[in-house]
Amino acid sequence: MSAPLPRMLLTQAQFVLRRTVVMVARDLGLVDFDEASNVGRARQLLSAGAYAGLVLDLQDRSLAMELLSDLRQGKFACPADIPVVVLAADLPPEDCSRLETLGVARVLRKPVRIRDLLNALELQA
Repeated sequence: MSAPLPRMLLTQAQFVLRRTVVMVARDLGLVDFDEASNVGRARQLLSAGAYAGLVLDLQDRSLAMELLSDLRQGKFACPADIPVVVLAADLPPEDCSRLETLGVARVLRKPVRIRDLLNALELQA
């Protein structure tokens, strides 16, 4: 019997991209993702269960930054120091600094290739 896959949370509004990432990661035996289509849903899932990592789209930047801050303050069921990979279209220098302060492991620029995201996850495992 093989070891269970790490359970991570993927927050991504685009359904097709979200489902593709989830399916490919599971098929390759890398990650077992739970999915959230928005930051509000991600908050609910993080409050209810422990995750080994988080992939977070910064599409709704202010809410996403607030979620990251709350995560690092230990306000969720998972450890405060889980690895976080952020997806972002553009980032002003102040946001880059804030993400670094919040301990984000990796920032991937959008449009993101699924291969690049999966490689980032392998580095975090």
